[in-house]
Amino acid sequence: MTTLFYLLGYLAVIGFVAMACIKIKTYVQASPLHVRWELYPVPHEGDRAARGGSFMEDKDWWTKPRHIDHVGDIKALLTEVLFLHATFEHNLKLWFRTYPFHFGLYMLMGGTIILVLVAILRLFGVNPEGGFLTFVFNVINAISMIGMFGIIGGGIGLICRRLHDEGLRKYTTPEHFFNLGVFIIFAVVGLVAWAFNGSFARISSDFIYNLLTFNFEPLTSSTFGLHMLFGFFLLIWIPMTHMAHVVFKYFTYHDIRWGDTPTNYSEENKKKISEALKFHVTWSASHINPEGSATKNWVDVATSTGEPSKDAK
Repeated sequence: MTTLFYLLGYLAVIGFVAMACIKIKTYVQASPLHVRWELYPVPHEGDRAARGGSFMEDKDWWTKPRHIDHVGDIKALLTEVLFLHATFEHNLKLWFRTYPFHFGLYMLMGGTIILVLVAILRLFGVNPEGGFLTFVFNVINAISMIGMFGIIGGGIGLICRRLHDEGLRKYTTPEHFFNLGVFIIFAVVGLVAWAFNGSFARISSDFIYNLLTFNFEPLTSSTFGLHMLFGFFLLIWIPMTHMAHVVFKYFTYHDIRWGDTPTNYSEENKKKISEALKFHVTWSASHINPEGSATKNWVDVATSTGEPSKDAK
């Protein structure tokens, strides 16, 4: 059973990465060229972003090299991801419920990353009983407790919000409650493991260290094992649900909102436009396709001299 438990851990991590990569690749390949939102400021405009300007203010901008301020993009991205800035600005009532939930997830994710680094240090001979790692474990214990309380409180708040908010209830499905419920159970079981074991961080560190060294030592806590089983399930489940925005948000929001590369600067965009112009037009609207022919493509329509008939509505 111990070996099976560790194998499930490997499969969960591999499954999460594989599913996320497959879905991202599928989305990128299937998505058409985005229509520009024309929303400013765009963070990568540098100093212009402060006043909502763009590179198009420059005379003959299409003849000049374009400079993109990636620091501005990263800053805006981190502000949104870490603080849910847009939700705070436009839906404060929801923010008070969703931010504790996300903050709790960030705490556990950050603690996990630190524990992976600790496991690597242990591989190089750092003593887990030493003063430095003992201090790190104490910090992780505090982070873990805060994170799990955040997930539980925020998750319950989000469920109540979906039940009682008339507008949000229209778009709520059983999957939303199921996903939030699994996260809450995951955190509750983790909190029990935290409360009834000597050091939650040390148990977690030993587990990660054993994963990295392929040392399938039996777990010393059944509640921690149950907590991790829920964690394995969430790793596999998340990429297949709407909660996959944890890895998709850049592609489905930021890239669309900030993607303002002009066609003459992008060979890829030119290729996509050329391919789109070859699509056949099936619309029968007289102002688009007056002859109603499904054999015409967009180039034919755009270059056609035909006009709608006089009796067309």
